[in-house]
Amino acid sequence: MAQYLIVAVIVAAAVCYSCWLLMPASWRRAGAAKLAARATRSGLNAQTASRLRTRLERAGACGDCASCKGCAPSPTAARH
Repeated sequence: MAQYLIVAVIVAAAVCYSCWLLMPASWRRAGAAKLAARATRSGLNAQTASRLRTRLERAGACGDCASCKGCAPSPTAARH
C-alpha cells in the first residue's frame, strides 16, 4: 500500500512540474508571484521570496527565453 502512495506522489509531482513548464509565460509569472507571496506569509524573508519568484518565472519549456530578447521591442520602436 505504501508503494502505491509513493508512486502516486511521484507521478503527481511530475505532472505538476510538466504543467508548470508548459504553461504560458504570463500564467507562470502570475503563479510565481502568488507562490512567492504565500511563501512570505508563511515566514520566508522577502529577499528569498523574491529569488524564488524570479527562479519560478524563468522556468520554461523552450529554454531560457529571458535571455533571448526576441520578444522585446526594438530601441528605435520605443522612441517613436
